[in-house]
Amino acid sequence: PKWPGLPGVLRIGRVSVLLIFTNALSLLALTRLPAVTLMTVVATTPAAVALVARARGRVRPGARFWAALVAALVGMALTLDVLRPGALALDAVGLALAFGAVASSTLYRSAMEDITATFGPKVVSTWVFLVNAAVTSALVLPWSGLPPRAALPMGLWIGLAAAVANVAFLVALHRIGATRISVYTLLQRPFVMVAAAVVLSEPLRWSQALGVAMVLASVHVAQRAGREEKKP
Repeated sequence: PKWPGLPGVLRIGRVSVLLIFTNALSLLALTRLPAVTLMTVVATTPAAVALVARARGRVRPGARFWAALVAALVGMALTLDVLRPGALALDAVGLALAFGAVASSTLYRSAMEDITATFGPKVVSTWVFLVNAAVTSALVLPWSGLPPRAALPMGLWIGLAAAVANVAFLVALHRIGATRISVYTLLQRPFVMVAAAVVLSEPLRWSQALGVAMVLASVHVAQRAGREEKKP
């Protein structure tokens, strides 16, 4: 990838650490909240990204987009089986951490829309990994040491998958914008649930199946509305 210059590296680096911040806040939130509650809060990220893009004059989502997004969030909540007794729990500190993760992720996605337009997604993705690897190593290795040799193969596979996913995400963000790619990320859990039901024969509650259908339909409507309502 092309050398972006020291100012470019610093600009990318400042935004890159938001990924570490988002993950750290999410992990801390999990110590106080059930995973269902955290995932429900995190599902509001596309709405936050859309509000930021609207404030910046990038998009002007209308009523149809917002209605579809709300329906998608309701569907996402159903896939998380929030109707099950005890699925949700409220803790002030945990919720603050979860919404902090949403804010951090929103800033990352919004800033990356500008940065990928300047340097290109491949260059940006390369430096995101280099900067985050350096920062994480500096913060973690002095305390934990090197991982055991048995964990290295799995770690390499996870790193490779994360690298491919990050490049794909930034390329998509560069091509269609932070708002639309954030809406698409809502499809991840429904796809995983369908794959688990088909491949692993895992049970799927009727409410979860309804939620999957709602998310798929709502994301389709939101994307169509987003294309039609995008500011020239």
